Amino acid sequence: MGLHDRLNTLRRQAGSEPPAPGRTSADSHSAGTAQGTGNVLDEIRARLDRMGVAGTGRTRPRRAAVESSIPPEELAKRLDGELLAPQVILLDRVMPDRHAHGGHTLARAREPAMPFWHADRRVGFIDTETTGLAGGAGTVAFLVGLATIQDGRIRLRQWLMTAFAGEGALLEAVDGALNECDHLVSYNGKTFDLPLLRDRRRMQRRPDVPETAHTDFLHPVRSLFGHAWPDCRLRTVEERLLGLDRQDDLPGSEAPWAWKAYLASGRSEELERVVRHNTDDILSLALLGPALASVLVQPAAYGASVEGAARVQERLQGADTARRLLESHQDRLSPAGRLWLAREWRREGRYDQAVPVWEALGEQGVQEALEALAKYHEHQRRDWKRALQYAGQLASGPRATARIARLHARLEATAR
Repeated sequence: MGLHDRLNTLRRQAGSEPPAPGRTSADSHSAGTAQGTGNVLDEIRARLDRMGVAGTGRTRPRRAAVESSIPPEELAKRLDGELLAPQVILLDRVMPDRHAHGGHTLARAREPAMPFWHADRRVGFIDTETTGLAGGAGTVAFLVGLATIQDGRIRLRQWLMTAFAGEGALLEAVDGALNECDHLVSYNGKTFDLPLLRDRRRMQRRPDVPETAHTDFLHPVRSLFGHAWPDCRLRTVEERLLGLDRQDDLPGSEAPWAWKAYLASGRSEELERVVRHNTDDILSLALLGPALASVLVQPAAYGASVEGAARVQERLQGADTARRLLESHQDRLSPAGRLWLAREWRREGRYDQAVPVWEALGEQGVQEALEALAKYHEHQRRDWKRALQYAGQLASGPRATARIARLHARLEATAR
């Protein structure tokens, strides 16, 4: 990169505009002479320029990179947005219900998403694009998207920063919109997006926004499909649950380079693709609530883990809801799932249902089942002999040794 390009890059990063497209350094020198700078070299360049000598300024052909340089105000028009501040573009759209996103329309976003959030919540679906994926103090969110549901329709707002100098204005606008939400939804936002925005606020000496409830869909997706899918990336979720196959999508990993390319050359094609990528991410989040709620009701129908669904239900709705789900899918439970169900039955005093499960697993040498049977016969049935049979099959250890000694003592006491 030449000195001229480096200077332009630094100007953009600082939030100031480089020379207009097509205006070379020779043009600037000529302008300086016209203002009477008195610089001899400027005067020579100006005279050669007026004589039309090739290579001195105005007659030099423009380079393709400079020719396609797009200033922020022109980029705002291309994106159908507006300049919120000199270095921040706002895109504010209300999406039509009939807008297709994969195999669904956006009308589905209005369907119930229990147990993830109640229908009366003011939900915000948030996603960021940043200058780096590893985090750290130098990572900046140059694009923040937030969708909310207003009057039954999705309102999508995106704030795009065109220079580092715009970060304060971007954060101020984003924080104002976040204050309208009392429940946030993201994908990996708990460990990346929201901590990043928090850190950038502090770097800008801005106050934190009030904490709200937060659903990070990465975690329930892992519980439901981590055993079956090759990965749990958002794109995989879109393909398998929403029927979305993105065409000409710019991967999120390339977003930092697209923004840096705009800073360096003013070329916006790849940056515009980043905006479209962010739009798709957020619309997917809006549809995933009802989609995953359906999976929790019938996990087997979607190839999901029943036990994973029960863990999500237990966390969000309590142990009783999880137990009912396990009961309705007993034939699909792993040994660990059957032990879990038996523990729930024991908690409710339903030993007539728990004991057969323990006996079947005990025959396979499952230690938890053998210990549960030993406890059951010792404390519930007071059958010391039967309890000792099960205790004798336990792996050696202090607890097993103490249990066996206690049962022998009780048998001897009974014999006396």
